[in-house]
Amino acid sequence: MRCPLCERPGEGVLTRQLRGGPGEVRWCESCRLGFIEAPDQDSLAAFYATEYRKLHGPVLGRVSDPEETFQTHVGQQGGRLKLLAPHLRPSFRVLEVGCSTGHFLYHVKPLVAEVVGVDYNPEHAAWAAARLGCRTFGEGLEKAGLESGSFDVVCAFQTLEHVADPVAFVGVLASHLRPGGLLMIEVPNLHDLLLSVFDVPRYQSFFYHSAHLLYFTRESLAAVMARAGFAGEVVFTQDYNLTNHLNWIHTDQPQPTGAMGLGPARLPNVREDLEPALREDLDRWLAEADAAYRALLARHGKTDNMTFLGRRDGGP
Repeated sequence: MRCPLCERPGEGVLTRQLRGGPGEVRWCESCRLGFIEAPDQDSLAAFYATEYRKLHGPVLGRVSDPEETFQTHVGQQGGRLKLLAPHLRPSFRVLEVGCSTGHFLYHVKPLVAEVVGVDYNPEHAAWAAARLGCRTFGEGLEKAGLESGSFDVVCAFQTLEHVADPVAFVGVLASHLRPGGLLMIEVPNLHDLLLSVFDVPRYQSFFYHSAHLLYFTRESLAAVMARAGFAGEVVFTQDYNLTNHLNWIHTDQPQPTGAMGLGPARLPNVREDLEPALREDLDRWLAEADAAYRALLARHGKTDNMTFLGRRDGGP
């Protein structure tokens, strides 16, 4: 296996155990990038169109329908929206590649003139179009037939790690931006706290899985963007809450549903008959602790995600 950025063989191995079984993630020290052997593009497209959501969804052990996927994620877009909203204008057109059920575009749509979504999963794309009343395409961006250079903002969340050639993919995204347009890319962080600080054996194999072809550090994400001609900043962002991390650290197990980790932090095993005033105080205290915890992780670069915001050739 060769590094997708420098084409040299990986010098090391990050893991030989993936979420679904044995598998090898190689490491390129010079590029600071992890990678696995990628299937061909047609196989990837077919996998994401029909199989991916059967294996990866908001509830462990069963397949979620589009409604459940939407409801799990729609309330957890505040961090992304906080980063993007200052850059939006009422006249803008926004494209999201990898839009799933439209849970991010749902929040952006009232702020701009038009939102458009693209996703390999045709069922999710069609559901998002019906739910949001916008155009979506259930296929790859290259096949969607969208006019080049026609969007003010292009977003791709949790998508770049799924592609075999990240620089080429960013180039395709860039071709749909107007001059000076903004690109927003979010990827998992290889220096995630549960992976790089705590000894949580099952999280190691849970983190690495065959659908993620690339494992980014801040350096490798910045390198991809620079090679694609973009200048900007990498921001550390945290999706999962404090109690999700405490659950992993103490039980070495994931929570049963994504909603538990993505929603407000909640203490487990609280009595149903707890007096309301005490419950409110506990929830308020935990919300403050969760916010401080997320800020601490961001300061040290140990969040679960990283987000790049930038423009081609440092445009305005």
